[in-house]
Amino acid sequence: MNRRFRNFISSLALPGAVLSGFLLLGVPGAMAATTAPYTQAAFATAMANHTPVVIHIEASWCPTCAQQKMVLKGLESDPDYAALEILDVDFDSQKPVVKQFGATMQSTLIAFHDGKEALRAVGITSKSDIETLLNAAVQG
Repeated sequence: MNRRFRNFISSLALPGAVLSGFLLLGVPGAMAATTAPYTQAAFATAMANHTPVVIHIEASWCPTCAQQKMVLKGLESDPDYAALEILDVDFDSQKPVVKQFGATMQSTLIAFHDGKEALRAVGITSKSDIETLLNAAVQG
């Protein structure tokens, strides 16, 4: 192995070790809330495990819902919400679920903390209002 190649390989060793350490230990920014389509099983499991949950009743044609999704997506990587599960309910195709949650319209967000409803809002789109709702799920 020639000297230049050996120096090149050596120069990669430390950054590679540091990177692998981050991967093994985890970086705080890597923790994130999870978003998934609503299923009764996922909701029941979250409630049984006292996982903080936000139900997002949304419709693909709803501009308010689209704004909410953008804000939620931006907050997902916040470490404060690492334990949070966001479950999306389709307003049009999951009518029994919409009724189960007592929602009358799309763009409804419902926070659950410790197995109980903590806060509900309809039509909110500001980051601070949505953070308040997420905090109700996470902190009670």
